[in-house]
Amino acid sequence: MSQADIQERARVRRLQKFLKKPPQLCVLPTRFSSVIDLIQVLQSVPSRSLILAVPALLASIFCASCQQNVADIAPLDPPKISIPPGFPQPFVPADDPWTPAKTELGRYLFYSPELSGNEQFSCASCHKMSAAFCDPGQHWSFGSTGQHGSRNTLSLLNLAYDTCFFWDGRAKSLEEQALEPIFNPIELDNDSATLILHVKRNSLFSPLFIRAFGSDSVTMTRIAQALASFERTLISGTSAYDAFRLGDSEAISESAKRGLALFSSKSINCIACHSGINFTDNGYHSNGLDLHYLDAGLENLTNDPDDNGKFRTPTLRNVALTAPYMHDGRFSTLEQVLDFYNRGGMHNPTQDSLIHPLELSGQQMEDIIAFLATLTDSTCISRNSFSNPFQ
Repeated sequence: MSQADIQERARVRRLQKFLKKPPQLCVLPTRFSSVIDLIQVLQSVPSRSLILAVPALLASIFCASCQQNVADIAPLDPPKISIPPGFPQPFVPADDPWTPAKTELGRYLFYSPELSGNEQFSCASCHKMSAAFCDPGQHWSFGSTGQHGSRNTLSLLNLAYDTCFFWDGRAKSLEEQALEPIFNPIELDNDSATLILHVKRNSLFSPLFIRAFGSDSVTMTRIAQALASFERTLISGTSAYDAFRLGDSEAISESAKRGLALFSSKSINCIACHSGINFTDNGYHSNGLDLHYLDAGLENLTNDPDDNGKFRTPTLRNVALTAPYMHDGRFSTLEQVLDFYNRGGMHNPTQDSLIHPLELSGQQMEDIIAFLATLTDSTCISRNSFSNPFQ
């Protein structure tokens, strides 16, 4: 064998060794920055010996194509945690660091019917973007089996600032909160094995999991983390009220300004519970809705009679979009809500001492409702990064 033949075979072996290594396939574009670069490498191999490298080359091209599929799934508006002026940084747990890739996977999962047992319902079925991620007009939402629950669907906006989740606070993290509806037989009615099978069966998810976690392994932990990461981006803080608090005195009407003054006053004192940048104290209160509660609320968790009828204070941001109101959706309008508070509750044994007759006039009630309307953030119900990626 001539020296030239030996050199040719050595060049082919080096090329084969590079092309057929699985670890190298994932970084192929970084080794070959363009098709021209690849051609230049191949030109170094004599044509009579190139055929020896073809099988490995084809495998490389195939895997490069697979990687290209990952790149193809790119959001038009990359998800990010956009913090409005004056808002604090939301808490992000150390074991679930936020990344754009994980968030985008969570967005696809959030809108995916694969999450339900019958593959007909998604998280978005009851949390509609156009209604601040609640279920408009529904006292109780209907799940994938046609059954309805006993509580009104809460908005998902600004969950990043909450310290507990659901009306009774039974979930202590967004990751825990994300999984409960999946396993609830009245909601998505699924189980771990079936859900993982559904997700694996959809070829769209494999590259998304690879990009988010480094492999296409589907686990419940990864699903929960991705959903929670997406939900942390659902932040609302660019309403007319926000423009007003940042110095634009013309951003809200005179009626709304009077309503804000009443809302914050010592005599009306709505701000005692609906406080802070997110208009919630993240606490639990019995507001005197009933003399005897059919739904015991927090007491169901604590078994403490003093917690009977206590429910978590919901945010008032975008409240004009989230009717009906209260834990059971009994009030269809904000007028009905204010009328109830104006009467001072039903005076049950656990009613919060903050609930008392307000003696508001009709004009004052109109002013408070005008203020509440300024908490509507129209940008958060039209933002591409919050929207259905399948449409």
